[in-house]
Amino acid sequence: MRIVVGGFIGLFPTGGATWDYLQYPLGLKLLGHDVYYIEDTQLYPVYQASGDSWDDCTFGVEYLKKAMAEIGMEDRWAYRDVATGKTFGLSDSKLKEVCETADVYINVSSSTVWRDEYRKIPVKILIDTDPMFTQYQYHLKMEAGGTEAEYSRDYMHGHDLFFTFGLNIGKPDCRIPQFEYNWLTTKKPICTDFWDQPFTNQSKFGFTSIMNWTERPDFIYEGETWGQKNKEFRKFFDLPTVSKQKFEIIINRPKDAATAQSINNLMDRGWDILSPNHLISDKENYKNFVQSSFAEFSVTKETYIKSNSGWFSGRSAVYLASGRPVLTQDTQWSKYIPAGEGVLAISDLDTAAQAVEEVTGNYEKHSRAAREIAREYFDSGKILSDILAHVDSKKELALDSSQARQVPV
Repeated sequence: MRIVVGGFIGLFPTGGATWDYLQYPLGLKLLGHDVYYIEDTQLYPVYQASGDSWDDCTFGVEYLKKAMAEIGMEDRWAYRDVATGKTFGLSDSKLKEVCETADVYINVSSSTVWRDEYRKIPVKILIDTDPMFTQYQYHLKMEAGGTEAEYSRDYMHGHDLFFTFGLNIGKPDCRIPQFEYNWLTTKKPICTDFWDQPFTNQSKFGFTSIMNWTERPDFIYEGETWGQKNKEFRKFFDLPTVSKQKFEIIINRPKDAATAQSINNLMDRGWDILSPNHLISDKENYKNFVQSSFAEFSVTKETYIKSNSGWFSGRSAVYLASGRPVLTQDTQWSKYIPAGEGVLAISDLDTAAQAVEEVTGNYEKHSRAAREIAREYFDSGKILSDILAHVDSKKELALDSSQARQVPV
């Protein structure tokens, strides 16, 4: 199949975001499909090199160009820049031809703003990577009514299939509203061969993670407050002291005094705070950091937990694929991914301390289990083949419907 993927690699040219989106076109390429990556967010560039103007996309475009070349897709990408109206990468004629002949458009994280050429592609797929947050934003637009509601409804209805990382969606204990959409579940595809490495119990870093303290303000839904990681992290402040292990967290620079104070509190309690500069500035640095870690300790956004979403981090999945055990909070993902060996579910300081002791005492067992879980539950070949199986079913239903309409009465 000819498949187009949309994402945020050029807009957010950092190591983690690159792997989040790059493994879709890379995984599809490994399956033998004819794949193109088109970034068309209609958002102004976020990152610029020193001296560049605020609307200059050069840095992001060059970063994207390099990332695509490194996976052998140097002539299979396009970046459509809202500031200049220019298209970088593919020529306009080639971009038009790709869209006219594509079978599927995979819109990851609602990154793509619809144009007519995308809408005409036979099957459009939405990948919701931020369950509950995505649905809450839709809820707000529906409540607002008018043109906001009309635009949001039209945007969603532009898709034919809806997938979410909320593995628990639709279950009685899941609080994510579904609206009129038939949500299917999926996970972050990991190109596991790119992350595999020989077993070793030696590491440069200890228990690590990469996080934002808080990405956005809390919101109110059904009379309750729904928050970010900063709320959940308080449960684990004393973990370095209790466990006597090394914990190193990469956190973006504080945006306000309250965040700065919270980070100071972490350092006072034994957490080492690392700068993202150089450690995770591009995809190779990011990979090296993950693979040089002893294990991952990951705090989850309160909203993922409170909604019983079943969300599981794509970052945690690459730790697993690297043979690095993961300790993370349970959003109900343990119903769908086995917990206990390789990946350990935690809920409070006591369970976290027990998990740290278990992993440090039985490291080889958990390292090997981590790799096995990654290959069984996150391998890009399995994840993407499952998505495309639904595409085939969609096409068969459309064909059956078309043939039924042609039957003489």
